Amino acid sequence: MGAAADEIDRQIKETREHMDENISTLERRAASNATRYGRIAAVALGVVAVAGTGVLIYRRMHRPSRTGQFRGMVLEVLKDLPDSLRDLPGEVTTRLKRPLPSIKVEINGEGDAREPGRFEGIVRKVAPAVVTTASSALIDRFARQSDPFEHMHSRSTAPAYD
Repeated sequence: MGAAADEIDRQIKETREHMDENISTLERRAASNATRYGRIAAVALGVVAVAGTGVLIYRRMHRPSRTGQFRGMVLEVLKDLPDSLRDLPGEVTTRLKRPLPSIKVEINGEGDAREPGRFEGIVRKVAPAVVTTASSALIDRFARQSDPFEHMHSRSTAPAYD
């Protein structure tokens, strides 16, 4: 029985040594893999940093001019324009198909109400603009004549013989 116990102890020792060797081998592999992945991550980080710096320097050196920026903005607006132009004829036709509102004018409280004619409608729309333009011209004319010495400076400097 003593020989069997010694044999079991010897097998346990061999198994422990074998397991210790396997564990040390796995630890070495794990350490070498960790350093390998660390190097790969460091290189990738360095490449990203260099590329980012290069892009920033390129953008700094090659800024678009004001006209280039303006052209870019105009092109962005023009990209959306065809859609609105396609919708425009439909909107115009629907607006033109709607009936115009009718206006009834009552004169001196009489019950005789009538709609204004075409000429009368045009006059009503144009008259305020004409009156405003004419009054502005008159005010400007009177404002220029308010300075009596202004016309004296506009004459030539040569003396006139009367």
